[in-house]
Amino acid sequence: MKTRKLITCNDDFQARLIQGALENEGIPSALHNENTSNVLRGFVANVSGVDIFVYEDDYEAAMALLERNQMVPEQLKYCPQCGSADIRLRLKRGKRWRAALATVMTMLTAAPPGTEHWEYVCSRCGARFNTPVARTEESCTTLNTDTDNDR
Repeated sequence: MKTRKLITCNDDFQARLIQGALENEGIPSALHNENTSNVLRGFVANVSGVDIFVYEDDYEAAMALLERNQMVPEQLKYCPQCGSADIRLRLKRGKRWRAALATVMTMLTAAPPGTEHWEYVCSRCGARFNTPVARTEESCTTLNTDTDNDR
């Protein structure tokens, strides 16, 4: 049987979490680059990511599981409060000096700076959050109701 790459995760913890969810549904999977992600922690997923492979026959069921549990990074682009897609990634308040120092240290040591200095901000409702969500039927309904009320 042929395998197909399902998703690339940022680290082995996320990959093992997804692998466990797949196993609970009876979908066998394999991890690739697991050790590289530990050595190159903090680098972009293209370099240090852990790939999850599934059999071609199980690919559609595995993707449906990921979408149902909001685990597909490309779909995570909406505010969890209001469902708006108008969000921006910016430095956290009070962390700007710390982020600048981390940047200097990164350049001196050639190590990745980390991501704890960043947050998402919704331009529509002003909410601050660490991770955007995928669009759900509930958020679509909220957006439609708010748009109808504006008219």
